[in-house]
Amino acid sequence: MRIQYIHICLLSLSLISAQSVSLSLLRSKKPTAQKATLGGMLDRNGNPANKERADLLCGRAVQHDFSDETEEDRSLRKQRANAVKAGFIYAWNGYKKYAYGADEIDVLNRRPKTTRNGWGATLVDSLDVLWLMGLKDEFYMARDFVAGIDFHNDGGQLAKVFETNIRYVGGLLSAYELSGDKVFLEKAVELADLLMPAFDTPLGLPWQMLNITTGKGSSETPGTTRTNLAELGTYQMEFFRLSQLTRNAKYHEAAQNAITVMLRMNPLGGGSEPTYTIPGMYPMDLDMMTGKFAGSTAYWGGGGDSFYEYLVKTWVLSDCMLQRDLDLWTESIRSFRRFGVARSTDGYLFPGLVDGVKFYPYVDTFTNFLPGTLGLASKLSGSEEYFALAEELMEAGYSVFDKMESSLGAEAVRFVRENVTSDYQLLNERGRADVDKYGLSLERPYYLLRPELIESLFYMYRLTGKRIYADRIWKIWQGIQRNCLVQNGYVGTANVTVDASVTGVKNTIDSTESFVFAETFLYIYLTFADQDTASLDKVVFTTEAHPLSRAYKFDGSF
Repeated sequence: MRIQYIHICLLSLSLISAQSVSLSLLRSKKPTAQKATLGGMLDRNGNPANKERADLLCGRAVQHDFSDETEEDRSLRKQRANAVKAGFIYAWNGYKKYAYGADEIDVLNRRPKTTRNGWGATLVDSLDVLWLMGLKDEFYMARDFVAGIDFHNDGGQLAKVFETNIRYVGGLLSAYELSGDKVFLEKAVELADLLMPAFDTPLGLPWQMLNITTGKGSSETPGTTRTNLAELGTYQMEFFRLSQLTRNAKYHEAAQNAITVMLRMNPLGGGSEPTYTIPGMYPMDLDMMTGKFAGSTAYWGGGGDSFYEYLVKTWVLSDCMLQRDLDLWTESIRSFRRFGVARSTDGYLFPGLVDGVKFYPYVDTFTNFLPGTLGLASKLSGSEEYFALAEELMEAGYSVFDKMESSLGAEAVRFVRENVTSDYQLLNERGRADVDKYGLSLERPYYLLRPELIESLFYMYRLTGKRIYADRIWKIWQGIQRNCLVQNGYVGTANVTVDASVTGVKNTIDSTESFVFAETFLYIYLTFADQDTASLDKVVFTTEAHPLSRAYKFDGSF
């Protein structure tokens, strides 16, 4: 979800109503439908998507039937939902008082921060949270702010294209679908059109950074033409829905072309020194001028994560008609199961980095998206085998949190594999001490309120109905309350191995990115809200937790 390079040395009735409004707005304009020429509806062998099979898969109910919930459980759940909502309101009031309309709040210093071009990243990212929590006065106040955003004024910063898409464009699209207010769609289209020059490259692969004023793109690392897998493939959902709402195929085709080029330029085992050697395990780094992989390390964490996530979720969003996405996901998850995981000495199945035939037992918190996404895909496809894999990965991810005194997980850890003694021997003295105590070496022992583990626990709760997953989220929420709650909001904690309730000191990191409001709070709240709020049978969440409706049908036309 967040990009980070790794190198190893609702929606119930309101959504249905909004859907009707959205469709009526589109019909009133009567645009000419466009056929997608690079729509991804052909499978890997060039065969068209099977509509009957797509209807069968997408017609399956995936969310657990909670009708047997006891009154006692319902009462407890609502108490917890109210507590989380109160926490969000507390944080929102701090943002409103000291940084309203700014990208972020510097909580400890009580001032605004400009980190995403000054367009109000936290506000736009949180629109759907305000709606889903029933904070309509705040929502409509934010709506008026959105109407006045000048996207042509970039705040003197280059736009990070990937982040601008998932935080701003995704947030605006979700707000439009929920409320039916066309100002959100208009602003989403305006911003997306400003981002389109990023795709104006020899092969159509998007630049990482973009000067909004000049339309000139660049890589994040000056003097290079590098990009990564996640920043290449995480436009599919937002751009697909934009094409549906505008009936303009250009957005969808741009996103699909990036994947088409990647596949065409990197045949399996191609070249004198091949870097892509395992089907579906794509190296993270690419050269966007040549389209070729610029390394051999495959990873499902930072730098690769949302590429794989969007294969599944865009397929679902497309009414299960974008067959290529499903084929790519199926190939990738099969290879991941075989090559991308290893069991630790304390019995957990963790993902890691794969470089050719070498496996590195390193895992960051971004990999925690996988149990939830895999669980969703497995329920739709009817695969008990892969759902069991999702459950195993969920246990491993949660163990990193559960072993810590704070109940919060480290940003990144290294584990020791069963029967691989060299993993332990290669650690430094501190790392070996960590393993002796926790079974893990804490490579980055801080917690920045990231949502991925919570997200997957939410999915597993909604998919299975097992209260243990909700209880785990509540335990994490209590850890956040003890260690991250400060005056005017919430911040990160520098050391997850200690708990402020014991030490009496909060070892804070002054970081409150927009995803804290947009994702972390939302997934915790939805776990305890009424289960028909953002039902997994009605919506699919983007990588930034923006719910998009599954009600749209797709036949290849826009």
